[in-house]
Amino acid sequence: MSEPHLPERVVTLLVSSDYARLVGRTMSERFDYVVDIASLHTRDELLRRFELDRILVRQIEKWLGFHGRRLRRPAESIDIVMCGLEFRKRRIRRSRVGARRRRLDPKGLPKAAPKAESKTSPEEPG
Repeated sequence: MSEPHLPERVVTLLVSSDYARLVGRTMSERFDYVVDIASLHTRDELLRRFELDRILVRQIEKWLGFHGRRLRRPAESIDIVMCGLEFRKRRIRRSRVGARRRRLDPKGLPKAAPKAESKTSPEEPG
């Protein structure tokens, strides 16, 4: 079975939506997380706000199902849905790794004074 396809117009609408701004700042980030962005919308929002017909909305649902996602239900909070999305998980993982790296990074620590090495040299006659 081949992957379902979304028309370019639909993808453009999704990455330009208000929810897309919550997911990524740049268009590149938004395109990377277009599945997450699509799953933030409800069926009603797609039909009314974007004025998509039912066939396109059904195509989006099928495409999301292929990716293991679904449209947000009207009663679901946008905040709750966003917490489980992949872009959030990646950012949390990156921030935890970065914090751990900063704590362990010797460059971030103040340098200790170099220790004087004791050389064993032959004793000078005295």
